[in-house]
Amino acid sequence: MAQTKFSAGQRVLAARGGVGAPAGHFQIVSVLPRDAGAQRYRVRGETENFERVIDEVRLEAVVYE
Repeated sequence: MAQTKFSAGQRVLAARGGVGAPAGHFQIVSVLPRDAGAQRYRVRGETENFERVIDEVRLEAVVYE
């Protein structure tokens, strides 16, 4: 299995730009299988009670200082 940029349980920051997906903090729920195209992740927003799918290019790791 190929290495991915993020893993399940990791907190990430999503840039705005997806259909209906707001910018903000999300938690990676699972890494989706990569068929063709961008790596995708199932994520849950901090204030949401549902999951959505976001492409890896829209995500950044949250760095704690």
